[in-house]
Amino acid sequence: MPLGTIAVYNKADGMGIIADEDGARRPFSGMEAQTTREGQRVVFEVVGAKATNVIAVR
Repeated sequence: MPLGTIAVYNKADGMGIIADEDGARRPFSGMEAQTTREGQRVVFEVVGAKATNVIAVR
């Protein structure tokens, strides 16, 4: 599971962007995330170009 940071989250749309350690940016849905706080470190799975199963890392 890649490690990244929530770069942006739009509460109105329920969508956000995760910046992973390689510099790639991947969209994700707030419905598939444990946290949506910007700046939060997360691990996630990649399905196509999308991040899913987003889990907060302490």
